[in-house]
Parts: sequence; C-alpha cells; structure tokens
Amino acid sequence: MLNFKHFLANVTLAAAMVGACGQAAATPLGYHVDIDTATLGTGPAFLDLYFLGLDGATAATATVDHLTGAFDGAPDLTGAVTGGAPDPFVFGNAGGGGDLLQAIQLGGKFSFDVSFMMAPGDTGTTFGWALFDTTHYLGADGDLGDLFLQPDAAPGGQVLVAAPTTQVNRLTAVPEPSTAALMLVALLALSALRARGARRA
Repeated sequence: MLNFKHFLANVTLAAAMVGACGQAAATPLGYHVDIDTATLGTGPAFLDLYFLGLDGATAATATVDHLTGAFDGAPDLTGAVTGGAPDPFVFGNAGGGGDLLQAIQLGGKFSFDVSFMMAPGDTGTTFGWALFDTTHYLGADGDLGDLFLQPDAAPGGQVLVAAPTTQVNRLTAVPEPSTAALMLVALLALSALRARGARRA
C-alpha cells in the first residue's frame, strides 16, 4: 500500500508539471517574424522596428535577435535601444520607447526573433514593424504587424497579436526557453516513473 501511495504521488506531481508546461506553452512571449519582399520590387527601402511605451507604461523590454537580410549599412537607433549585431538589440519603453531603422534592399527575405519581459501593471507597450520607401508603406497600409503588451491580462492574453499572415509577412509564436526546460523536466520525470514501474514489475 505504501508503494502505491508513493507511485500515486509521483504520478500526480508529473501530471501537474505537464499541466504547467501546457499552460506556459499556451502563453508564449516570444515570436519569430519572416518578411518576404520578393513581390515588392527592387531597390532601396527601410525596415522599421519600434517599441512604443505610453505615458506611465509598466516597465518592459523587447529583445530582438537573429536579425537577418540584405541590409545596407548599420541600423539607426533612437530612443531606448541598445546593442547591435551580432548581439541582440534591447528596446526599453522608458521615455516613450525606442526605434530601429534599417536601410534594406527589396527583393529578398528578412527575419528576426523578438521576446518580451514586463513587470506587473496596467499600462501596456506596443512593438511594431513596418516596411516603407521614401513615399509610402510597403506590403501593408501601415505596419506589417503589431504586438500589444498587456501586463494586467490573464496568462494567455498578455500579448495581443495584430500581425496578419500575408504573402509578405508571417509571425510564429515560439516557446520561451524556460517553457522548453520545464517540458523536458516533466518528460524526464514521466520516463523515470515508467522505468521504475517496469523494474518493480
């Protein structure tokens, strides 16, 4: 009877861990963005990434890394942005936020990863990206996509996605490293329980 209680406790713990993994996986705060400008012609244009904090916004950061594509020179950083390739760019929302403006050549593919951290609070921040030339926006009538951070929302709703998938723009949610680690721990625990049960049988 004691062994059964021990086994039941282990199964309950493993189930709780898997449940927590499912909860975490359902609330990603990291995203991968692909931009394909093949249908937009050729020539110079600009890729703009911005992190805009409203007055009194809850402290938050956006980390952009793996920024790739046919770039013309180094990006122009304004406001609360630090870093530079190959290191990540870190955007803060203090003082209104920051902006990264990168000259590009149209006709190729561009991509980046963005992840967020935010303190508890009730005023959010917006991360957005757009393409434009000297006269108008490209690929959309305005931003290609926006991610609205809502720190006071329930888990699963802390990032409101407004990034339609189009021929030019695609957004994919990616699990945070801590989520992947938690899932690995849960799977290892389940494997250990199964191996222990097989040995006893």
